[in-house]
Amino acid sequence: MKKFLVLFLSLLLIIAPVSTVQAVDNNISRSDFIKIVNDTFHVYTVLGTEEMFSDIDLKTEDYFELMAAKENGYIKGYTDGSVHPGDIITRAEAALALDNLIKLPQPVDGPVFEDEQNLPAWALGSIQRVVARGILSADENGAFNGNKPLSMVEMDNAVASIKSLGLEGREDEIKIIKSFDGFEVTGRLSVPAEKEKIDKLVIFVHGTGPNTYEMRRQNSPSGIRFKYLDVYADNFTNNGTAFFTYNTRGISLGAEEPYYANIDENGYRQYTPRNIAQDIKCIIDELKQDQRLSNAEVILLGASEGTVIAPLAVSKYGAEADGLLLMGYCNDNMRDVLEYQLGGEMSFFNYTLLFDVVGSKEITKEQYEADPKKIIDSVLGGASFEDIDMDGNGVLTVDDFAIMMTQIKDGLFEAVEDGDDKWIKENMTEIMPPLMTDWFQAHFELAKTEDIMTKVDIPIYIFQGTYDSNCPVQGTYDVQNRFEKLGKDNLTVNIYDGYDHDLNFSQLLYGSGSQAFEDIFSTVKDF
Repeated sequence: MKKFLVLFLSLLLIIAPVSTVQAVDNNISRSDFIKIVNDTFHVYTVLGTEEMFSDIDLKTEDYFELMAAKENGYIKGYTDGSVHPGDIITRAEAALALDNLIKLPQPVDGPVFEDEQNLPAWALGSIQRVVARGILSADENGAFNGNKPLSMVEMDNAVASIKSLGLEGREDEIKIIKSFDGFEVTGRLSVPAEKEKIDKLVIFVHGTGPNTYEMRRQNSPSGIRFKYLDVYADNFTNNGTAFFTYNTRGISLGAEEPYYANIDENGYRQYTPRNIAQDIKCIIDELKQDQRLSNAEVILLGASEGTVIAPLAVSKYGAEADGLLLMGYCNDNMRDVLEYQLGGEMSFFNYTLLFDVVGSKEITKEQYEADPKKIIDSVLGGASFEDIDMDGNGVLTVDDFAIMMTQIKDGLFEAVEDGDDKWIKENMTEIMPPLMTDWFQAHFELAKTEDIMTKVDIPIYIFQGTYDSNCPVQGTYDVQNRFEKLGKDNLTVNIYDGYDHDLNFSQLLYGSGSQAFEDIFSTVKDF
């Protein structure tokens, strides 16, 4: 029973009575400790409010930092469910939290402390492990002083030791890379900590919109936040692979939902497929100058629009990549893509998903009113069948959605032709990410992606879902058939039944797994 109790307590950041000592200048509060640890170890994701600490709420300062620590598992809270963010953190508590996070091995010998009899049993093993690695230390008399407050100096020294030992998992470096036209691309290179030679480098090629090298997303009312590209960075660096991503031209990190991106319109106007493709070439050339990456194989990982830009960078501009991985592949010219998306077909396909009639050419009133996913009120604002049956023929078809979308589609194409950025900003922001007419015009001038792809001879892998409503899976079948007819054998196609344009990323985020992402990470690992 005693062993069970010690084991149970060792799983919690708890010392018997709850401390109520407030942190002073030289000491560090629990909240500040958590913020420093989160920053050091890239702990960020929070996926809801279901297991909130009992003494905080969404209005609490540092709410997301505290909950990120809890979701990661290195802070559990007290037995009453509280966390006491403003109180001091003791040296014993800090040792336990760091050990929970790093999962250090038990040293073969010692260390033995002068005050070992006074150290809490639930933290003793953790204290031994962090001291053995030099993260925290005993005093000149050999005592650890577990109940004393952790000072800011001790915390700074602990972080320095963690980084010197490469225990933070991944290291992030901000890079400024001069492109072909003098434009400075800001990016983030994530590498396995303390690795001197890295044999693979993945460069993420963004989809459409004002994207940053983090792609932070947050919904404050629901208590959710994450950094989309941190998920990639963690997975790749854990496998010994470097990962690079960048801010789209004209974009810098911002603080406001939904994109957390600041847009400089003069710079953003330069965001065109050809410019980004040439940026990719310059990024590769610059990163290969890094001694750690000089012999690394370069893999371009394109998502959505990035599946157009990545092969363009290789075929048109000579980007020296060794492989292409394309997620949510876009086979057609962007004009044709928009004709599909705004012409009723994409909307109708989404409705067939919502009403469980995938593959059908029509949705009956009975099927609509059955509302199997209970979305008529929550998503469609209570719209009646008759509200959507625009032609009044008693069934919902592509034609109904085409009628709804005609005005906005025609308006967009007219604005693009006239260079009318103002119209796009005023009329399209609820439908698509902010974009400039330069972007549309440049895309319309390109060949369809299938034609660009046939000029690429390095290995290409496509990962596509059958429920991709943005870029239909038929495009993947079309390019596959084209390669077969040409006798080209460098294309591997992976199709996932029931997967969406994002390859069911939310399943990966919430821990239920995405076979597509497992395949992407393993493809890179085995490349």
